[in-house]
Amino acid sequence: MDEITREHVEKYLHNLLLPRDALLTRLEAEAEQRNIPIVGPHAASFLALTARSIRARRILEIGTAIGYSTIWLARACGRGGRVITIEVNEETAEEARKNIADAKLSKQVTVIVGDGMEVIPTLTGRFDFVFNDADKHQYRDLVELILPKLKRGGIIATDNVLWAGRVASIENDPTTQAIRNFNEFLKDHPALETVTVPLRDGIALSRKH
Repeated sequence: MDEITREHVEKYLHNLLLPRDALLTRLEAEAEQRNIPIVGPHAASFLALTARSIRARRILEIGTAIGYSTIWLARACGRGGRVITIEVNEETAEEARKNIADAKLSKQVTVIVGDGMEVIPTLTGRFDFVFNDADKHQYRDLVELILPKLKRGGIIATDNVLWAGRVASIENDPTTQAIRNFNEFLKDHPALETVTVPLRDGIALSRKH
């Protein structure tokens, strides 16, 4: 995936990163070797700081992968907090559970296997923070499902909204167009205030009025 910022800027930002522990460092290396899409330390630290700044205690994540961002978010909400994370692939979900256990966060995190469109309607209670990193074609529908379950003042963070810059190009493939439409949907949504941050592949932060 192409970066949004220039290579020399990426290197500079990398040098500003705080050290990660051995587990996160291992997961970063494994993701690179196996070509597993994770948010990476820049975006993960941004998401964690955002969740921490609003004192999020109940977090929903859609798209667990190997549990990298899950660990960051679970640590951000503290010992009394809870993270529910949804992963469509059962094998990947099992790997995430092992990594979450290695982080000693199993009691704090629930990994659910399934499609977010089917799982979210079954969830009870409200969330302070949601990380939306699922199928890009589902983004709009997922947000519509999430909104009634998001507390007032809560935040939805959606990943990949700049799609390696393709949303600002002449490309018109189905995924690029779906993300463009989603960004317009966020901009015009009466219940949301949204800002898009050009970090990694673009993260949209949407706050519920």
